[in-house]
Amino acid sequence: YWGHRNLFGRAEKLRIDGAISGIGSNEFTKLNYNAGIMFEKPGVVGPASKFFASFKTVLEHPDAYDNFSVKGGTGLSYQLDKRQTVSAEVALEYSKIDDAFGKHTYLIASIPLQYVFDNRDSRLNPTKGFRVLAYAEPSYDILNGTAFAKFKGEGSAYQSLDSASKFVFAGRVAIGSIVGTSLENVPANRRFYAGGGGSVRGYAYQGIGPKDSNGQPTGGLSLFETSVEMRIAITDTIGIEPFVDAGTFSTKSFPDVASMKVGAGVGVRYLTPFGPLRVDAAVPLNRGPGDPHFGIYAGIGQAF
Repeated sequence: YWGHRNLFGRAEKLRIDGAISGIGSNEFTKLNYNAGIMFEKPGVVGPASKFFASFKTVLEHPDAYDNFSVKGGTGLSYQLDKRQTVSAEVALEYSKIDDAFGKHTYLIASIPLQYVFDNRDSRLNPTKGFRVLAYAEPSYDILNGTAFAKFKGEGSAYQSLDSASKFVFAGRVAIGSIVGTSLENVPANRRFYAGGGGSVRGYAYQGIGPKDSNGQPTGGLSLFETSVEMRIAITDTIGIEPFVDAGTFSTKSFPDVASMKVGAGVGVRYLTPFGPLRVDAAVPLNRGPGDPHFGIYAGIGQAF
């Protein structure tokens, strides 16, 4: 990436970035590419506001679908106070997707809306406080004449159990729903999926939920996930974290709690100035046909 943090002398930000992933794949055609440009200008509507505009193109091949998309958007965020932020955007996305229902082309106009309340003591490694996010995105497919709306709510809470914050309990819950149309009319990259390092550990990425006859995930119209962790500091830089995750999604607009999948494991954290380095190992507690026997996940930052 290349970035400029004071483009015109009034704290405007410009960032141009690109990435290639999946280099270890046996197929060159399965590499993932993305590139984009983002511009931000603060103080457009008062000092607490920020105007933003972005343009991004993506070519990706997760297990559930193949996607080529080009998306542009512009919007405004406003900081109500030190803890609360709201934002609204107008976006247009063109995409060509090959998924469990075949090959489709979409032109989606949408208005993403978001509210965030965050009083955590740290964004990188919180020990107390909580964060709540509410998201709504009404959308219209111009090419196919389909309207739908995506809703998601997410909350996480953190509580230190001792004065030195050697023991921190952390919990997270998320729920989402897409209403207004059937599953096959919603682009695969906008559906809900569950499983993997940022979801239910112990299961494959996008591995939880309905699949087609070839074992390819179909995605869903609703989602429910929850996680609990006990973050234990062994030294000033090293910690361990036993955890339990659970999650499910459904092809209907309400989650199917009866098909909940549960995974449990333990992780190791190495604290750095830019956030914890994370390695988690987990096993599925109610493993089904095709599910792995265990999973290992690595990343930067806490799982939530």
